[in-house]
Amino acid sequence: MRMDRKGEIDMHRHRNTRRATTALRTFACTALIVLLSGCGISQIREAIPPFRTGVASANQQVDTAFAEINTFLRQQQIERAINQPNINAAMFSNGLQASDIAKWDRAFGVIDTYAASLEKLLDPQRRSGVETELTALGDAIVKLDDKQLPDGLTAAFGQLGGLLLQMKSGRDAKAAIRAADPGIQAVFSQMMTAIGSSPDDAIRGTVRAAWGDVLGQIQVDFLVATPQGNDAKRAVVERYVTALDQRDAQDMMLSSLRQSLGLLASAHRELAAGRESSARELIGLIHDEYRRSTSKNAAPVGDANADNATGAAR
Repeated sequence: MRMDRKGEIDMHRHRNTRRATTALRTFACTALIVLLSGCGISQIREAIPPFRTGVASANQQVDTAFAEINTFLRQQQIERAINQPNINAAMFSNGLQASDIAKWDRAFGVIDTYAASLEKLLDPQRRSGVETELTALGDAIVKLDDKQLPDGLTAAFGQLGGLLLQMKSGRDAKAAIRAADPGIQAVFSQMMTAIGSSPDDAIRGTVRAAWGDVLGQIQVDFLVATPQGNDAKRAVVERYVTALDQRDAQDMMLSSLRQSLGLLASAHRELAAGRESSARELIGLIHDEYRRSTSKNAAPVGDANADNATGAAR
């Protein structure tokens, strides 16, 4: 009987030990999951502010590029007016109206507002009511029309607004980003289309056509200079080459802007997939594009690179 009693005690001890071990393992696994979840939230919280600065850099690229293009177009209007018998206000309209630039600023403002809401969603002290804010933003976006947005972007913003209206993410920022991503991709894709995929397309094509007038006049000047000898012809050739360089520099600036838009789309896609480090790297490239585009010694930016960066964004 004494041995049976001892065996029973040992059996209970073994059973309790197994229960304690199982409980400890469960606690450890739960703690690890919480830790990893916290790390994920921390990483995405750190990635949203850089995304907003990337949006701001691209917006600044738009303003800089459009202002320079308008200055160039105005100069060409002056040159044409010199050869006219009289002048009138219609000769001096801006190629890109102030209202057009305001539409682009409004479009970027919408995206920044969306990103600002994500920042709040990631902050426990500010996240209350953010889902309502995103829904209200979606309602405001779907009401925007062609008079308020750049040409060709209304449908894409309508898609984004519809997704925000349907959003049921609660306080999950990652879920919100995943839900909004198709709309964000559509917006940036249409922005890229509006800028132009080649020098002869969309806004880039408009600028290229204006440069065609400039080069055409220099070609006429070359014919006039031909009877005057090589020195006169050389001076005209130098003007022609300088004009070609200036034309290409303006197109590079627009191409760089298109590149930045594609990088923004890719960065948001990476955030939606939970790859925050990759998103931050892409945002860094946007800042590089901005610095390159505003440099007087800007290096060429190939459109193939833009296409590779955007992938499915197009």
